[in-house]
Amino acid sequence: MYQSSHRRGMTFERNNIGYLIAFMLVGAILGSAVGTLIAGFVPALSVIQKSLTGPLGFNLEIVSFSIRINLSSIAGLLLGVLIFRKV
Repeated sequence: MYQSSHRRGMTFERNNIGYLIAFMLVGAILGSAVGTLIAGFVPALSVIQKSLTGPLGFNLEIVSFSIRINLSSIAGLLLGVLIFRKV
């Protein structure tokens, strides 16, 4: 039988960078949403929603964009990277 020496899962290759960024963004967004949900149910855990930075972004008068980095978004981002590695 032929056995492949390739590991299962995506690797950090040049053609997979777009997927990595997508997994990281989705992970950060979902992490922030889950953190908000958890902080709503357990107010003592609201510290995970505390912003680690001020709002980072830009305003072009037509379009504005800003992000806040907090513990739950970082946890989601890391989970996105781990899932990327497993897929």
